This record gives sequence, structure tokens and C-alpha cells, in this order.
Amino acid sequence: MTYELCNIGDYTEAQYGAMYRSAAPDRQARADKFKHEDDRKRCLCADMLARKMLAKAANVAPEEIAFTYGDKGKPHANLPLHFNVSHAGAYVLCAVADTPIGADIEKIKPFRAGMVARYFTDAEAAYIWGSNPPLDGNVTDPNTCARFYRVWTAKEAYVKMTGTGISTDLGAVAFDPDAQTVCGIRLITPQAPDGYMISIVKSDLV
Repeated sequence: MTYELCNIGDYTEAQYGAMYRSAAPDRQARADKFKHEDDRKRCLCADMLARKMLAKAANVAPEEIAFTYGDKGKPHANLPLHFNVSHAGAYVLCAVADTPIGADIEKIKPFRAGMVARYFTDAEAAYIWGSNPPLDGNVTDPNTCARFYRVWTAKEAYVKMTGTGISTDLGAVAFDPDAQTVCGIRLITPQAPDGYMISIVKSDLV
């Protein structure tokens, strides 16, 4: 399993032009729909990074790689490899493996306290709140926010690995904060840039 991050601010307009020209027509059309320039950059960086990593892993040229999408929107490559892409803020994350994989990056920011009761188990809620009682309204404490996004990214990575999409009941995707597993699969937690959280779930890491 390998993963890489790229920062959308590290590329010139000329490089983004080259990314656009190398992308498939459906990716170009998707990039064209974005009104905000950073959204367009994240779209093109995601395509570029996935192609680069898959090409390196399979020893093929990036232009030989084609993408298709499952019923729930999960992307697949025309290779015996699995990959997953996520982006948040200035960063795009891609992970590649020989078994199903899911990756999520999130910017750590305040969250609504009600999301914990809505999406998380009792054990996850206890981990998030720590020694503090459950809060109401907007939660801004940095440590509490970091714990929230550890759980959130773990759940998202698992759902992305399975390809079940947003219809999944996140309350049924259980994160064990003591074992650092999600639904029994060991969580990979790479060092993230300051202010971000990353989780990766690989299907055979039980």
C-alpha cells in the first residue's frame, strides 16, 4: 500500500493546463462545471495523482489508465489494483493497494455537537467528549475537534473502501478507539499536515 499527498498550491497554471489536457473527457467536463478555481484544481490534481501512482505501481504509462465508476460512484481503474482519492482544503490524498482501500482527509474545524449523537456510537461519543460532558451548539475545542475528525475520517475511509456510498448508516460503522480499528479492520493513520486528519482503511488489515 502506498499513499501520497499533493498541495494544490504547488502547481502553476501551465501545469494545470497540462493536467486538463491529459484528463479523460468526462474528467474535463467535471472540471469545467466548477465555479470556484480551487474546486477545479482539486478535481484535476485528484486525476493527476491517481494516474501517476497507478502508473508507477503497474509500470504503465499514465495515459494507458482509464477510470470507470460503480453504482455508488466509487472509481475503478483498468488495472488489477485498487485506489481511493480524497481531498480537503489545500490537499489531495490518494492511496493505492492490491486489495480494496479507502482514504479520507478532512480539515479539522468546528463541528455541530448534534452530529455526534446522530452518527456515532456511545463508545465513539465517549472518546470524542473525553472528560468533558457532551456539548451543545458549535464545538471549537481543538482537542475535541481532533478526536471528532479521527472518528469521522475512520468511518468515511471504511465506507469508501466498501463502495457503499452515502446511503450507509454511519452509526453502524463502528470505530474502536482503544484498538484503533473500524469494523474490525486496523486503521492506518499517517501523519497529516497541520490542521488536517487522515485515515486509511485497507480490507486485509484485520
